[in-house]
Amino acid sequence: MENFMETYPGPQHNRHPDAEAVPTCNSQCEPRTQHTNPLVSVGTSHHVAPIAFREKLAFSDEQLVHSLQHLRESQHVQEAVILSTCNRVEIYAVPNARRSDEASATHLLEFLSRYHRISMDALKKFSYSHHGLGAIQHLFRVTTSLDSMVVGEAQILGQVKAAYEDSRAAGGAGTILNRLFNKAFSVGKRIRTETTIATGAVSISYAAVELAKKIFNTLEGKTVAIIGAGEMSELTAKHLVANGVSNVIVANRTYERAVKIAEKFRGTPIAYQSNLGFLIDADIVISSTDAPQYLITPRPLADVMRKRKHRYMFLIDIAVPRDIEPDVNHIDGVFLYNIDDLEAVVASNLKERQHEATRAEQLVAEEAKQFHAQLQTLEVSPTIKALHQQFQQVVAAERNACFEKANLSHKQQAAVTSMTQAIVKKLLHHPVKNLRQAVNDNEADHGQYVHALRALFALDATDNEM
Repeated sequence: MENFMETYPGPQHNRHPDAEAVPTCNSQCEPRTQHTNPLVSVGTSHHVAPIAFREKLAFSDEQLVHSLQHLRESQHVQEAVILSTCNRVEIYAVPNARRSDEASATHLLEFLSRYHRISMDALKKFSYSHHGLGAIQHLFRVTTSLDSMVVGEAQILGQVKAAYEDSRAAGGAGTILNRLFNKAFSVGKRIRTETTIATGAVSISYAAVELAKKIFNTLEGKTVAIIGAGEMSELTAKHLVANGVSNVIVANRTYERAVKIAEKFRGTPIAYQSNLGFLIDADIVISSTDAPQYLITPRPLADVMRKRKHRYMFLIDIAVPRDIEPDVNHIDGVFLYNIDDLEAVVASNLKERQHEATRAEQLVAEEAKQFHAQLQTLEVSPTIKALHQQFQQVVAAERNACFEKANLSHKQQAAVTSMTQAIVKKLLHHPVKNLRQAVNDNEADHGQYVHALRALFALDATDNEM
């Protein structure tokens, strides 16, 4: 990694003139300690950094592949996945086993620093790191949207899957990260299946859609009329169309403005009329203007409803001051909601999601602990396997030498073989049992046990044996 860091400063268009140079760390920067956590993650998100900082760390698709290849080829990182979204940039990695947790995180931050030309001081101020169980639980929280700006949003799961697939394509994800991310996807599915964390509208525009569905049961074939051209009314109309509304009418005092908005929905532009005749075919009305007086009042709307034979009409008044006189709610078939009504729906749904999020957090913590235990067992498996192989090889060599010197029958040779195998099994029983127990009990010393066994018996177990 040092060579790459020295020679490849990152894409030129990502250079920032105020960035400070960060010296490359050499082998003297860290102790060669046994790494007890096979996972480390570093990154930043909307929780700790403003968007102006996050966008400096963002990776394009091309940069992701390029960066992953270099990370994978470095002497510090065995596996890596980079997650880059509008709200977060994170690296999940399996570091070299010789590195300490702190040193592994520092190397990943140095990579980000040099690649994006951002000072280490800035990175340390606006970043975080997780190791072992903490890294596992953090990824599970990200994938299940518990760490998202809006808890329960569905987009993040697809973003994590895309990041993982990009890493696989670039050769970044290996045995451990393959297991980790596939487990994260499984946990994400479990949370959405066993909790209602993703149900209930948590934005004004989605709340309008939710209420409209309750009134009409289905939005298929319905017509929505937009009065004015406010950003919120346009967004609400967009969600309504996405949920089945087939016709859009845009009414505005300035006809040209109505035309511009209507084009986005392939709708019908209309000049606003105070008699509200343009609402005769409308099932849903969204009003968001800066008019100083009410635009929809009881008398003309009552005339419209008579012509509609009092078919239900759902009115959403997002304007402040209000566009729709509250008394229209007394007209038969009219359902009026203003911005406060919608915010009350959002608040109620957010409260319910928070309740479900508490339950989801417990499930995520349980899943993370179980996976961490499995991962630690996987971590010591090569050492146990190598220890058995070494003992068996020594015993086999000595046994064969004995058979060459002694004239033993096949039955006698079989008895000796069975005896030597039993001796090996009994000699290794307690060391292996205690090592596995240390892992199951989550003892911090189990890494030292592995290191001692490998050193004392000169084992050459490798991660490839996992």
